[in-house]
Amino acid sequence: MYADILEATVLNNTRYEKDPNRCLAYQLLDDNRVPLTEEQVAVEWAASGKGEECDPLRVHRSPIQVCASGDSWVNIVVEVSRFHGYNRTFFDILEGYYQTACSAWPGHCFDKLINKKPFRVHVDTGVYDYFIFSGGGNEFLGGAALTRLLKERDATLGAERPEDCLHMDRFEAVLEKLKSGYVDLAKHIAKRAPRTQLLVHGYDYPVARSDGPWFGRPFVKRNFRFEADKDLITSILTYLIDRFYDVLQEVDDEFPNVTLVDIRNVVRGRWTDEFHPDIEASKDIAGFYRNVIDGYPIV
Repeated sequence: MYADILEATVLNNTRYEKDPNRCLAYQLLDDNRVPLTEEQVAVEWAASGKGEECDPLRVHRSPIQVCASGDSWVNIVVEVSRFHGYNRTFFDILEGYYQTACSAWPGHCFDKLINKKPFRVHVDTGVYDYFIFSGGGNEFLGGAALTRLLKERDATLGAERPEDCLHMDRFEAVLEKLKSGYVDLAKHIAKRAPRTQLLVHGYDYPVARSDGPWFGRPFVKRNFRFEADKDLITSILTYLIDRFYDVLQEVDDEFPNVTLVDIRNVVRGRWTDEFHPDIEASKDIAGFYRNVIDGYPIV
């Protein structure tokens, strides 16, 4: 009876809403629209007995220890979000293969992750072989961040390059901030957990939807036309992702404890929304990470 009440609290009285101003961020609200904390969701769901799915792999997991932190690409809070059409992330898949711990949350932004370092609870123990980190998309992808980077379409008529449609000074400043954050992260791990390898990624190429809250809305606000400007919109998003990968590659080259996992062109249109992989894409992304963790080359 008590479990039924808790299940109702999570399933019926919890609102799971996209934050239209921040890509990759969600708001979990109670019936009075008060944000739920990570602890509240975890406690309620665990008490309801619904927190674990039956997974035969769990009893045969590798002794390799992997922790993770970051945004909703790592943790979409599937216990709640599955009832809104979402499914497991690539890290949810990896939990079936390794000894894992996670401090990711779909509301975490890059500044909070770097400044407050919620991952310290796991990373600083020094026992983990790998630390998977996903973050940075909030700084330049979707919502207010993308709107700020885009120029008005009328000012870019005839433009053929993505750079011509962006305020490049603003974007370069964002990239510098992201690199500084990842450098800080790499140094922290080298100092606190020298045996831990940091695995990072730069997402995959998103597909903007005209009615989408994260990508569609900024392009519409800047007067891009989804039919006539379809190829240009695609090239802009591709350019943004590629430049982020360039930054992460620089960090990879500079720090031996950092490995860039390139998952571009893995999703191939298999999205739940504008920017979250569906279950089959998550399995394929997890496969890339398993190759790195288990020591197999990525072809």
